[in-house]
Formats: sequence, structure tokens, C-alpha cells
Amino acid sequence: MIKHLFCFSVMLPFLGFSQLQIKGTFSPPNEFKTTMLYHLSGGSSDYVSYGTVNAQGDMQIELDASVPSGIYRLVYALPQADHNFEFIYDANEDVVFNFDMDSGVEFIDSKENQLFHSYTQAINAAQKELLQMYSKSPMDSQLYKLRSQKIDSIQKTYTALSKGTIAAQFITASQPYIPSNPEDANTYTQNVKAHYFKAIDFQDSVLQSSNFLIDKSFNYILQLHTSKTPSFQDFKANVDAVCQQFSIAKPEFQLTSLVALKDFLIASQLEFLAVYLTKTYILPLAHQLKDLDQVVKLEDFVRVAIGVKAPDFLIENQTSLYDLDDATNYLLIFWSSDCGHCLNELPEVYSYFLSHPEKDLKVIAVGLEKTTEKWQEMIKQWPKFTHVLAEGKWENDLPKRYVVEATPSYFILDANKAITSKPYLLKDLTSVLDQK
Repeated sequence: MIKHLFCFSVMLPFLGFSQLQIKGTFSPPNEFKTTMLYHLSGGSSDYVSYGTVNAQGDMQIELDASVPSGIYRLVYALPQADHNFEFIYDANEDVVFNFDMDSGVEFIDSKENQLFHSYTQAINAAQKELLQMYSKSPMDSQLYKLRSQKIDSIQKTYTALSKGTIAAQFITASQPYIPSNPEDANTYTQNVKAHYFKAIDFQDSVLQSSNFLIDKSFNYILQLHTSKTPSFQDFKANVDAVCQQFSIAKPEFQLTSLVALKDFLIASQLEFLAVYLTKTYILPLAHQLKDLDQVVKLEDFVRVAIGVKAPDFLIENQTSLYDLDDATNYLLIFWSSDCGHCLNELPEVYSYFLSHPEKDLKVIAVGLEKTTEKWQEMIKQWPKFTHVLAEGKWENDLPKRYVVEATPSYFILDANKAITSKPYLLKDLTSVLDQK
């Protein structure tokens, strides 16, 4: 899943004549070229500047006195959503870091960044020690109390150290549930869940300016379950609880945040939850705000999400996709006779199809074509595919309904025509089919 690293600095008035720097060393250096710096505020991001990574992996961005203190995001590769980290720039000191592709960011010079990082390490380690108590039987009650008191001490210490800083808002909001007496595993889990959001203010503008609320919500949805084998209803209940927390914020922030949460769920291969979130909460918000572009994107996603029944269309002789009942699995291929990748991949798909009759697979190849002559000749090579012509190519309604943006595009359906997979590469396609 996507990782976000939060490090925060003191908010102090900047000196009118000062010029400060964001400086970093990237490793391995040949993997990085350019960085882009954004100022984050209330769910939006504003471009500030960029920096070039040299052959040694060094990068620096000069900031003049007009750049305000606050939360910033540094993007180091594309796609931006997957390759970034956040920090606080206080307009009073340089921010110096090392970044490693595997281990992430380490702040070398930036006091509040280091403070929050130290807090996170300490509180996580102390919580892990407490959780280890549940693997021991019988439980040592005195040791349990000592470890619980250690968590409390760490929280109080860092709350005091960070007083008056932006870091304090995140440290306060990160406060975990701390049991005063030994609890059995089920009671402890229930209490952790019940107290999870109590220290978090979803209207706090500083928290809203980072990924903090999204990350905390994502963790709650995936991990806060009282059952060892949570059901769909359990996950839905957690989504409902998260959306209830966001409901006190402005609708515009809610929409931006829930769309980001949806994208996290998709990236984690939880499209069934992303669909529920979209239908139940995000689409109504987009309609409420009259954000028509977002409505179109959301409806496109829901229409061809994994787990959803694929859009119906005519195959041949008034027979539709839904009428077919002659296979266990169906493969839809959107291709074009003038697409080089298609002409390389379709013969391989055809060979796989012929050599694996046990898969009980029916292939429907949809040709996106401006004219029919070349398509009619090409399909003679694959006589055992069922061929469908989508005249007009990208203007045809069929690729629009399936949100096809490139060829070839693959959709695997089950016997009921529900979408089970959308492999991007040919190797991904054969890997999925091998498991059928």
C-alpha cells in the first residue's frame, strides 16, 4: 500500500530577510531526476517550486521569505500520488533529509520533524510491547500495568515537549487507548476501537492539510475489527464509522478526502469496499456540490469496478453478453487493428486459449475500428474468438461504457458476468487465468 511519512516542525514567524532551503540526498541517485514541492492547506495543494537531483543524488530548493510556514509535500517521482512524503516547513530553519527508496525518509536537520519521528517510534514500540502480553499465558498483571504506564508516560512526555508547535496537534491526535488495568484481548480490542477517534478533530485545519486523517481512517477500516475473520458487513460498518467522523467537516473537504480514501482502497485491491464507499457517500456528496466532473468519474468507476456486473452489449444476432451461458469464465478484449501492442498480444492470448481448454473460457474480442476492411481480415487469424465490431473507435459507446482508455484492455468475467479482474499487462492476464 501507499506509505505516507509525517514529520512536523515548529511554526515560528519567519525573518523577512532569510532564505532557507529544503535539502535532501536520494538513494540510489540514478532512480531520481526531479522533485516538486507543494504547499498543503485544507485539502488542496499549491505548487511552490522544483529541485533537480544531481548525479550524486543531492537536491536543494531555495525558499525566500514569501514562502509561509506550514505542511508541505515533496514529490520525487511519478505517479505523484505514490511517490511523495510530507513534512513541516517552519520558515525558520532548513529542512535536511536523506531519502532511500526502500526505507523512506530520515530527517537530518529539522527539530520538529525529528521530534514527531521520535514520538512515533517510541509510542509504536511501547504499544507493541503491550500487545505482546496477549501471546503469553498466564498474563503477568503487574508487567501489563507497567507497560501500560510506559505508553502513558511517553504520550505525556512528548505532549509536553511539543507544546506550542504544529507537531503537538499530531501528537495529541495520535494518542492511543491506554488501559488502566489488565484487559482480556476482546475487551482491549473493543476499547481501542471505541476510543480510536476520540483525540482526533476532523475540523482541525492543520490535520486537514496532511494525509493524517486519511491514513488514520484507512487503518481503522482495515484493522479495527473484533472478529479475526471480518465479514463484508464488518468492513462496511467501519466505513460508516469513518464517514460519520468526516461528516462534521465541510462538504468540499469531505469529498476530497473520501475520494482519496477510495483510491487507497482500490490500490489495496479492495474495490468492493471502494464501490460501497462511492455509492453510499461520495456520489451523493458530488451531486450535492454539483461537481459534475467528479460525478462522471465516480459513475465510470462504479460501472466497471471489480465485483460489479459488467455492462451488457450485443454480441451477434441479437444475442447479448448477458444471454451467454456457455462458459465458466469470459474474457473481454478491447483492441484495434492499428494497435501494435494488440497485434503482438492477441496471437499470444489466442495460443493460450487453444492450449487451455480446461479453463472453460470464452473470449470476446471487441475491435475498436474507424473502418471495417482491415479488421475483417485480421479476425480471420483468430476464428475461435467471438468478434464484436465497435465502429467509430473511441467515439463508440461501448469503450466509453467500459471506460477503456488504451488498447489492448482486458476484463475477466465470471459465469454471471461479474468483473473479477482487470489485468493491465499480458503477463498479469495469463497469471490470473492460470489460477482459474
